[in-house]
Amino acid sequence: METFRMRLRFLSNPRVSGIILPTNLFSKLQLRHRQKIKVMLGKKEVVATVLQDKRNPEANVIKVTTLLQSELGIPHGGLIQLKQEDSALRIGPAIGIVTTGIRRDSRQPIGPRTSFFYKLLQAQEGKGVFYYIFSPHDVDWSTNTVNAWFLRKGKTGGYFWKKMVTAMPDVVYDRIPSRSAEKHEAVREFKYKLASYPNMPMFNQGFFNKWGVHQLLYPNPEVNEHIPETYTSPSLTTVRNLLRKYPIVYLKPKNGSLGYGIVKVVRQSGGGYTASYHNGSGNVKRQFSKLSSLYQHVFRSRRVGGYLAQQGIPLKTFHGRPFDFRVHLHKNQQNEWVVSCTAAKVAGSGSVTTHVRTGGTVIPGDELLHHLYGKQKELMSERVSEASIRLATAIEQAKGIDLGELGLDMGIDIHGHVWMFEANSKPGRSIFKHSRLRQADQESRKLLVDYSCYLANF
Repeated sequence: METFRMRLRFLSNPRVSGIILPTNLFSKLQLRHRQKIKVMLGKKEVVATVLQDKRNPEANVIKVTTLLQSELGIPHGGLIQLKQEDSALRIGPAIGIVTTGIRRDSRQPIGPRTSFFYKLLQAQEGKGVFYYIFSPHDVDWSTNTVNAWFLRKGKTGGYFWKKMVTAMPDVVYDRIPSRSAEKHEAVREFKYKLASYPNMPMFNQGFFNKWGVHQLLYPNPEVNEHIPETYTSPSLTTVRNLLRKYPIVYLKPKNGSLGYGIVKVVRQSGGGYTASYHNGSGNVKRQFSKLSSLYQHVFRSRRVGGYLAQQGIPLKTFHGRPFDFRVHLHKNQQNEWVVSCTAAKVAGSGSVTTHVRTGGTVIPGDELLHHLYGKQKELMSERVSEASIRLATAIEQAKGIDLGELGLDMGIDIHGHVWMFEANSKPGRSIFKHSRLRQADQESRKLLVDYSCYLANF
């Protein structure tokens, strides 16, 4: 059924639950004056009287009485979407972002992460949605309502945070911040209850495990050419066998992020091995004559069961330093994967990884590819994007859950082959701090709203 973009206004009437529509909309929706109809916002529904606005037959405005506003928990007026579905009128969509660490402070309601969510919610501009943030503790299951934080525009043009009780959303975007927060009883109970709701999609649930993603993708002939050879809980024999095939092997924590705990093992041509890693205060490189000594050193304070051993890829270099790409992908309103941003991360001097915290730098992907490949830049860019979209599709199909965004760490080797090193279901947005990636940042945040509208069936 067609979705209409309308301006919503409130009509002061505390006694009648009513919705007033322009005449042209009446005929399109085949409604009768004073007809009783179910009106829905998110998971709230109320039977209201629908009236014709004969004064403004062609207007693009709907009016809701203050009683209906209160009953449905409509948070504010302005641009919204309206559609008829199963003989009910739906207004919305209501999009809720669930997270933890929410406070009562109206200046910093999500503490140090407030600016992150501030930017996310700014993407609602011109989209005609109700967009808000809440925590599992903010839900009242008995009334289908949420005590949520909204980002509202002030009369002078700036934004301010406002807490309001509103309807349970049509769709939930999971931004629980960490694996430890995932284990909180309130979060687990919230997700369990949400799963029992009819037609309540929640996207990007949980966190990926590196080994779990490898197990999903390596057997898949559609994408396994992009997946390095990897083993879990690597024994000394496993590491030795890998080093016989490849001059470089990486030891990676299964659940690590930001490059923490990664060890690069290199077989030296003249004999012996080196182990390189970041120890918190700087980059470290140690020489070992025997692999057994290196192995004992690495796993002296690390649990073997929490690690993977992975084929090292001889990456293409930029000014003598290896680089990889963070490819940020999103689903659009047509439920198709699109690349919103490709940023190159160039390793810092002596660093094992390309992460910014260990001295890496971010460059727009197109600029780096142009520098390295010249006229072949478009071909290489297309190769990375095409591989990323195939991998994102394969991950979503194998996981069997709704995914609206992914951050893939991709690389190009010295032969021009594309590899994937890691997939992130909660990708950070530090790459977007680069001045030349601000437009990509805006596009990325808008796509989150678009995909939410798709899931909400608007």
